[in-house]
Amino acid sequence: MSFIVPGQGKKNEEVIGTRAGAKPLTPESAPAAPIEEPPVVEFAGWPPALQKVVQDDFRRTSALAGYRWKTADAALVDVVRGLDDLLDLAADSIQDTEPQRSGRQTRKAPPPTAEVSFDEVADLLGIPADGLNEAIDDAGRPVRRSRADRRTALRAIKQLRVQLQQAEVTMDHARLAPLTGFIVRLALALGTAVGSQSPSELVAGDEHLDTLIPPAVGALAAFALERRTAALADAWNEHKPATLAAQTHKDLLESLSEAKPTNDTAATFGLLVRSARAWVACFQLDWPATDKVQYWQALDELPDAIRDDSLQTLHDRLDTLAPPR
Repeated sequence: MSFIVPGQGKKNEEVIGTRAGAKPLTPESAPAAPIEEPPVVEFAGWPPALQKVVQDDFRRTSALAGYRWKTADAALVDVVRGLDDLLDLAADSIQDTEPQRSGRQTRKAPPPTAEVSFDEVADLLGIPADGLNEAIDDAGRPVRRSRADRRTALRAIKQLRVQLQQAEVTMDHARLAPLTGFIVRLALALGTAVGSQSPSELVAGDEHLDTLIPPAVGALAAFALERRTAALADAWNEHKPATLAAQTHKDLLESLSEAKPTNDTAATFGLLVRSARAWVACFQLDWPATDKVQYWQALDELPDAIRDDSLQTLHDRLDTLAPPR
């Protein structure tokens, strides 16, 4: 899938097929599309590497839609490098959240966390429904990954880098698309837990949850990487982009409507996860870039809305910016 595509639809699918080795289009079969400049992307809540990937991928897909092969191929190289930077962040997060215990340490029973939306984190990471029992226990906690599991996840990251290199060498835009989707979602999930939008930085929440959330998300990320390596399973590829965007938008609006002023870390974490799901669901939509960026910028205001108790105002704004069906 190509994520930031300014309304090209079927034509863009044909172009990507051409770059992947299908029968070339003749010049008469489709006139060149007008060139649309990449939008300026500035989101305070997400890593600069992610913002750069967004801009470079827009430049790539826009060039593909206009049959400007050299520009598209040059942008592909930039996208690959940006995704490689995101994998660096993912690897660092998984390593940082690895349990550190000496022989003298005893394992403490974790606090109840059934109210935390870890199942939605699993969804964001593309863990299929048949994998949830392996990833999340009956109490709603992510199953703790062993150090061997985490090493497997880090090896999977190396394999993703190899696949990125192959896409770059072959200039295969179709091969790059699913890699982009998975890596971006991986970065969003880990960023929600350990990045600048950490719930512990937004509310004076439960210190147990503050310390639990990052390793829990790290465990789910490790599981998702293991699963992708073994089966290449990804639940996000099972639905149409418009269906995903509509559902994630609806889920977020419902959460904002029901939210109450609180210092509840679990509730704040749930809002952040739903915001990340809505963010990435729009990534693959055929939606004008200016409208898409405006929607993302509204989502980026969620931390301030939590601090200022203005979630209803944000709800009303997002309702007017709803993604197309």
